[in-house]
Amino acid sequence: MHPPLPDEWISKALRVAMSEDDWMRFEALVQTLAPHASTQARAYGQTVSALVRSTDASPEPTGPLDWMDWERRKTLRLLWDGR
Repeated sequence: MHPPLPDEWISKALRVAMSEDDWMRFEALVQTLAPHASTQARAYGQTVSALVRSTDASPEPTGPLDWMDWERRKTLRLLWDGR
């Protein structure tokens, strides 16, 4: 790879299909989150990594929710959708 990858990085080919609007949003995120990346592939990788880290990977609780849990989830959904 030129320039060489840092030791902890792995390069993999990834093919992604999505709508043109989503591609435009993704490209805008790339410009915002990785404007100084040395290559386009690294800019894409940094952006995908930031998105992966920003998600809440904890499983949804299966039990009943009280109103505060519901409000918190609603707020998080609105914040995420507003990006």
